[in-house]
Amino acid sequence: MFRSVFKSGLRASYNVSENPTLTSEPWQIYPAKHKSSGRQASVFIFDKTKFEANVSRINGQQSPRQIISECYELIRNSINELSKLRHPQVLTVLEPLEETKTKFLFAAEPVTDTLATLNLDNIDELTIQQGLLQIAKCLQFLHNHGNIIHFNLQPSSIYINADGDWKVAGFMFVKNLGVIPPGERENFRLMDNSSPVPFANLNLQFVAPELIFDNSNAQLDFTNDMWSLACIIFYLFNHGEQLIACFDSSNINDYRSAFKKFEQKFYNRRPEDLGFVLKDVPAGLYPVFTRLMARYPMDRLSVDQFIDSDYFNGSIIKAMWFLDEFTTKTLEEKQIFLRALLDDELLEQFPKKFKQTKLLHLATDQVVSELNVLTAGLIDPDVDQLISYLLQLIFIIGNSLSGLTFQDRVYAVIFKGNGSKKKDCVYKKLINSSIKTRLTIVENYDVLNSKLNDREFCDIVRSMLDLVFLPPSDEVARNQNDQIKLQESFLKSIPTFASKFDFPYIKNTLFPMLCTVFKTTTILSTKLETIITFEALVEQKIVDKFIVVEQLLPIFKNLKSRDKRVVKLVLDFFNKLTLSDHIALDLENSVDLVLPQCLSLAFGCSDCTKQEFTHFMATISAMQKKMTEKKLASLSEGRTHDNFDSFISTQQISSGKDSLERNPRSDTLKPQKPSAPSRGSSLQSPQQSQPTSKPLQPQVQAKGLRLQSKATAVKTSNLSFGATNPAEAASTSRMLDTLHSNMDNQSSTINGFQISTPSSPATPTLNWSSESSKSTNTTNNYTPNFVSAHSSPLSPSMQPMQPLTPKSRSTSNFPPGFQANLSPMVAERSTQNKPVYQSDSLI
Repeated sequence: MFRSVFKSGLRASYNVSENPTLTSEPWQIYPAKHKSSGRQASVFIFDKTKFEANVSRINGQQSPRQIISECYELIRNSINELSKLRHPQVLTVLEPLEETKTKFLFAAEPVTDTLATLNLDNIDELTIQQGLLQIAKCLQFLHNHGNIIHFNLQPSSIYINADGDWKVAGFMFVKNLGVIPPGERENFRLMDNSSPVPFANLNLQFVAPELIFDNSNAQLDFTNDMWSLACIIFYLFNHGEQLIACFDSSNINDYRSAFKKFEQKFYNRRPEDLGFVLKDVPAGLYPVFTRLMARYPMDRLSVDQFIDSDYFNGSIIKAMWFLDEFTTKTLEEKQIFLRALLDDELLEQFPKKFKQTKLLHLATDQVVSELNVLTAGLIDPDVDQLISYLLQLIFIIGNSLSGLTFQDRVYAVIFKGNGSKKKDCVYKKLINSSIKTRLTIVENYDVLNSKLNDREFCDIVRSMLDLVFLPPSDEVARNQNDQIKLQESFLKSIPTFASKFDFPYIKNTLFPMLCTVFKTTTILSTKLETIITFEALVEQKIVDKFIVVEQLLPIFKNLKSRDKRVVKLVLDFFNKLTLSDHIALDLENSVDLVLPQCLSLAFGCSDCTKQEFTHFMATISAMQKKMTEKKLASLSEGRTHDNFDSFISTQQISSGKDSLERNPRSDTLKPQKPSAPSRGSSLQSPQQSQPTSKPLQPQVQAKGLRLQSKATAVKTSNLSFGATNPAEAASTSRMLDTLHSNMDNQSSTINGFQISTPSSPATPTLNWSSESSKSTNTTNNYTPNFVSAHSSPLSPSMQPMQPLTPKSRSTSNFPPGFQANLSPMVAERSTQNKPVYQSDSLI
């Protein structure tokens, strides 16, 4: 809105917001920031154009030009007077008043409210108590050192800055007794010459009555301001209500009427009986309040008496006032105060807004100031302790802030390392100043972790890693105990933030640093804490198998300590390591690196009890059991068969319609369905079936002939029965034809052969065996024993067929033309590997 007019001086030095945040007659107040330093400010702007237009519209009698001139003179005098005064409770002017054709403007410290615009429903008594003390301190300065009467003390004249401090301004009607003759002081009287411009008039509701009623006794005095202060007290505690309520605050007649009503109710009463008049004013203020509201100036309290009253004698208000004067205290006084302030019970009694604004800002400013004056070399121990106390206070208060507020008020001021060079220098000085300051930061990592984003927090941790584990030797020599606490605190905090880092940083920087600490430290507590950290990283799946195998296990292999606490932690850690599905440690590493080290630690521990050693061995046994189970799970069942019979007995027989099944109570295999009888002389070759563990032994009963066969293994051949070459096959075929011809000449005709089944027990069968036949077992072939040429002819006779009991399922040696499942006949070979057929003698 006003950027176009900001061209030189103040207008070129500040970036000013386009929208005002506050209006306090006659000013519009805009937030601003200095372009080069970044300092926050409030720019007060008075728009002449609008003001002159309003004056011309509302004035009918007086000359507008005269009114405008008087008002402009009031503005100039008030800001000039304000610029001269330098006190902590006076509004600080940063840039003097500038005047243009269209504007009055000046820059002051950042303000957020006035007492006239403040929401009094959200203000607590302790804040009011502190504010009243600050106003009183300002009046004390004006009265005792400036010889000045403010004369315009009202809610709109008191500003509240960004830290919550109350600052006095509004010096339009200031009276300097040093330049006013004594006669004028004693005969001073307000005249009824009110201006049509509101800010050009006194607010009579806060003016002492003697200045209006007492013609003979009216005088300018410092007690005029004390009456105004009493009216402000009533205003604050009663939520903006006026003690002397006038319809027109600039009309003297209205004031006289309102005051007479008040006078009848208030005066000539005991303080404890004034509750109906004072309403919400605390009872503890009644004795003080009645003396501030005394009708005549000589009966009122002075500002010094007001400050010394019992109302400001509490420990909290004294502590709050000590903070207002903190920069003027000695180093020892600051340490004593901060040590007591860090007590949670005491700190909790302070108003929340006071802690988050005034106290926090004071602490951060003090840290920056102390760091900026540090010189190279070792820090002074007292300064080191002071910075540590201030940091602790910052973290306690910062924990109650939102993330954005913390970043703005704490991180950007102290910890931000990638901003301007000045801030970067502050942060580097902070972490390099001492071990104690680093310890304070590490102990409050949880606060930083919760308030900052991952990148900001990780930057802080990375910048401190080397300083935590590899500090300068001269620092360690002076603060060895703090260094031990620092390392152990850092180790304890690692599991809480390790997941925020990327894996390469953990693998290449963080974890190797932890391994180095574990190998090199001679402090038992640090070594134990490192083991616990390793275990936490494994449980959280921060590290993988390769980090464990390549970096972790080798350092445990070289572990020299046999302290029972170390042994217990290492054994428990190894146990979890072997059970971890995430690490999935293979058996080779477990057997080579883990198990031997566990046994070495357990048996090397000499300070343990029997119970503790038993626990060690139980842990090792659990690991060994897990390894054994893992090994067994990786092996096959490993069941083998001793011979062919045991293997073949495990096979299931299934070959279509004529498949065989095992009788559970017998070794005899029976066909499920009978095969069709064969007809004619041309017989088909039998169907192949699966071999069994016992050879089939068919018995075809014929008078005088018995064939028996025992075989172990049969090879399939395309040759005829018992033949080893085509010539023998032809000879065998002729012998069988002769056999068939002789059988056809018998008196009993055999129409065919049929395998008996349980359903046809009367089916005729042939018995080929003779009573004295002897079978010879050969290696490869079965050869039937036929009768010689000189033997009596075969005399087959019809007998009831008996079921065949197959003992072999191979069909490779059946006689050609047979269409039945017959067992092979025994063939006996000569020493020249040629079959020799033998016939049993007929009985």
